[in-house]
Amino acid sequence: MPVNAPREYYVAEERFQKSKSKEEKIAALEEMIRLMPRHHGSENALAQLKGRLAKMKKESAKKGAHHAGIKKEGDAQVCVLGLANSGKSTVLRNLTDAKPKIAATPYTTTKPEIGMMDYKGVKVQLVEIPSTFDPEYMSIVRNCDALVIVSNNQSETALMENVLRNNFVHQKYIVVNSYDNDIKKNIWGMLGLIVVWTKKTNTPMSLKKNATVKDFAGRIHKDFLKNFRFARITRNGRMIQAGLNYGLNDGDLVELHMK
Repeated sequence: MPVNAPREYYVAEERFQKSKSKEEKIAALEEMIRLMPRHHGSENALAQLKGRLAKMKKESAKKGAHHAGIKKEGDAQVCVLGLANSGKSTVLRNLTDAKPKIAATPYTTTKPEIGMMDYKGVKVQLVEIPSTFDPEYMSIVRNCDALVIVSNNQSETALMENVLRNNFVHQKYIVVNSYDNDIKKNIWGMLGLIVVWTKKTNTPMSLKKNATVKDFAGRIHKDFLKNFRFARITRNGRMIQAGLNYGLNDGDLVELHMK
């Protein structure tokens, strides 16, 4: 038994005991491990939980259990969730090249639908999750980079937040409705990324905010770090000569010079 575990740990432990599917049990175990206090008195209990989780995952793989994992593509993966008929399929259709089925009848989406959103030349993968919130689909949600909750009112938002809690989802999210015009911009802002351009090929590269020239050069090739002399950055119409530790801004055009 863990020492000084928070109340949420015991909630997850109870869910583990009551869960019937492998996916639900694995999710509850992962939550218990996340919430376990890290100190000397809890080392054995933590090791036991990790061992049990590894065993369950191994057994699940041996039995050939079906997993609905979706390979991440692009620069980020964002899941789109909402109640039935909330407009999440409309959001996916408006932001990507996907053509999900849209109808007035509920639960039209029966499996995850995937599309690629373009933002200044950078690609973001959007995955629409069925409103049945099956455990196998919620495992995708727990492993994505961020969430978009499509909601038409505060009541729907509260229900969706409860769905996230019940499925141990802790990703950052924004709440939108299908009529918003700034969804794409808001998704990008939530991801905390910037777009930097390479001067040689005039191609966009996504980097985390507060990224440096070193991050940029390392993404291209490790040899660029080894042989680096200086970078020439074009920003707001002016030229800047910089070293590896110089911070980059969204929209910078970067040219690397080697020894």
